[in-house]
Amino acid sequence: MKLVQPHYQEPTCQAALQQHGLDAFDDWWVREIDWFEAPNQRRGGWSGVGKLVLPLAGQSALTVFVKKQQNHGRRTWQHPLTGEPTFRREFHRLQALAAAGIPSPKVLMYAESLQPGNQRAILVTENLHGFVDLEQWLPTLLKQSQAVRRQYLRAIARQIRRFHDLGWVHRALYPKHIFVQADDITAQVALIDLEKARKSLGAWRRARFDLAALHRHTEGLADRDRLYFFKQYLHGEAFARPLSWCDKQLLKRITQRSKR
Repeated sequence: MKLVQPHYQEPTCQAALQQHGLDAFDDWWVREIDWFEAPNQRRGGWSGVGKLVLPLAGQSALTVFVKKQQNHGRRTWQHPLTGEPTFRREFHRLQALAAAGIPSPKVLMYAESLQPGNQRAILVTENLHGFVDLEQWLPTLLKQSQAVRRQYLRAIARQIRRFHDLGWVHRALYPKHIFVQADDITAQVALIDLEKARKSLGAWRRARFDLAALHRHTEGLADRDRLYFFKQYLHGEAFARPLSWCDKQLLKRITQRSKR
């Protein structure tokens, strides 16, 4: 017996999706998409993501990212045998960020199809219009004036701190998972790929884990800019105050972990 659970569908996009025959789980499952790369084969199943452009009459096309997975779950104390679909976790995290006012991909649809030995899930999110990932944009950012460069570093640092203050640790905080509006003076920042994110006790633990990963993957950033970023993360508007002994110890541990 198959059980389809339409956990969520964004009301404002239902008509657009229906135009393309995409208003049910099976419609999405059989729809061909262009994978960004071959689906990841692990956890006893597979998981992949692709892009789909849906033309709409009289308006701009709707660009969406479609994530599909089958028998690709993470075992938890609540799901010790079959595991919980990793996209279910990401869906809940995206909804939590939206509720907290932190930019992230807008969820258009999430659903699961559950049957013995065949657990499937689909997560559909809207493209982040006007955003570019930091990995792609970092070389351009490094060529900007110090004032412009620090404007973006400040926005990124404070957004990560807001995320951490919710009690979350990203656990894959690489530049490719941080998106910025490169042509926006307000420097909006969005976070993506939250399937590994989890609640974590201890502000130090969250900072050490995520900032070390980011530090390790931002080659070319000068030490003075890294220190500025760290101070903005720690103290925000009060970034100019000297680092305390505890601040220095945290920075030391982040640097040490980044070299692993």
